Amino acid sequence: MTELAMRSVVIIGAGPVGCALATLLRRQGLEVDLFERQAESSGTGSGHSFNLTLTSRGLDCLPRSVKRRLYLQGSVLAKRIIHHRDGAISTQAYGTMDNHHLLSIPRGVLQDLLRDQALRAGARIHYGQQCIDVDTARPSALLRDRDGSSTWVTGDLLVGCDGANSAVRDAIVAAHPNDMWMTRDTIAHGYAEINMDYRDADPTGMHLWPRGDHFLQAQPNRDQTFTTSLFKPTASDGARRHFSDLPSATAISDYCATQFPDVFGRMSAVGEELAGRSPGRLRIINCAPYHHRRAVLVGDAAHAVVPFFGQGINCSFEDAATLASLLEKFQAAVRAEGGTVASVGEVVVDEYSAVRVKAGHALAELSLQNLAELSDHVNDPRFLARRALERRLHELRPELYTPLYQLVAFTHMPYDAAQRVHQETSAVLDSLCRGRDVRAEQDAIIAEFAELYGSAAQLASPGQLTTPAKRTG
Repeated sequence: MTELAMRSVVIIGAGPVGCALATLLRRQGLEVDLFERQAESSGTGSGHSFNLTLTSRGLDCLPRSVKRRLYLQGSVLAKRIIHHRDGAISTQAYGTMDNHHLLSIPRGVLQDLLRDQALRAGARIHYGQQCIDVDTARPSALLRDRDGSSTWVTGDLLVGCDGANSAVRDAIVAAHPNDMWMTRDTIAHGYAEINMDYRDADPTGMHLWPRGDHFLQAQPNRDQTFTTSLFKPTASDGARRHFSDLPSATAISDYCATQFPDVFGRMSAVGEELAGRSPGRLRIINCAPYHHRRAVLVGDAAHAVVPFFGQGINCSFEDAATLASLLEKFQAAVRAEGGTVASVGEVVVDEYSAVRVKAGHALAELSLQNLAELSDHVNDPRFLARRALERRLHELRPELYTPLYQLVAFTHMPYDAAQRVHQETSAVLDSLCRGRDVRAEQDAIIAEFAELYGSAAQLASPGQLTTPAKRTG
């Protein structure tokens, strides 16, 4: 008898994205098994960490009960708090509405919450299971357990949620190089977490110390601590990697004392801490398509991006919600019109790739571009004048213009569409600002933009596409 309904899904990787997807699929009544390489109690302990920042884009992809719990454990950040070289402090709001904020949450907290939610929903998680091969036609994965024995597990759909070093993706590329391509690039910047006692600082914003091609970042936690990370280009000294120009503990201490004098006294033993480990690497991974037969990639397995826009986890949750929604849609159609499990799976993943590949590639570009803003531009008076103009223009004429950050973080417009809309509207604004005192002539520029916008060549209409997401939490 031909099976008309999909019944089981195998997910490789039980991180936040795999667990979120499992919860969404269990709500459709599907049997879900997650296979995780790490042991259940495994932790990183590497000194390479930073909080994940959720926005309405990603939060709205999760069940309401999950969002409520996240808000109880995360920190709401409505602004950037900029620490300038001269000791001055300024702030920059992320947006113009109540839901224009980040929810900063430690990776481990997010992992535990979503894992518990998936288990309560009825998903099964199997730890100590390393994926070593996949068969996209069956579809199935070959798993090796801790004692070295291997076995194939099969479902109606196979999902790779196993991160930037995805074994599922690499197996597909190796077996089908003409059907899926992949690029893996490591950027010059590395990162490391710094222990910093900053308990009495403003907990309502993301603290940034921009210093040219490098910056320090401190993200508040609910327990009044801060997760503090240094982002800086790296260099190699033989077999050892280190931050550029910082080969020793003394050099690191001197650097922090010079660049971050307002908080250097709060960094106990920073030189010894950073000298004792190599900086973490930052990679960009692109591939296309995001599927082969009935195997599909979700999250970092499909698109690892650098963290400078804070959208990596949001994009991944969008992946999960999109895949779950398409699966539900096509399952209903097959039940009504007839079909097979295989036809459902292959139609779903093909449509999923068509929707998500362009978005993932656009986010990779946007994230890398935002490095310059965080490390340097937020200190530039000309940049700040331009951002003030854009904010005022949006407040007065939201149907004509929305700043890029708001398009990316606080709407559900696909990343590639947001990138395109911003490029088009920004080109018009650039032409009006050229050679002028933007701060002094702000009102005149806004009036001219409103007059010229309609005649600009084939501009999109962002006002019709960027209705802010409903308030979450």
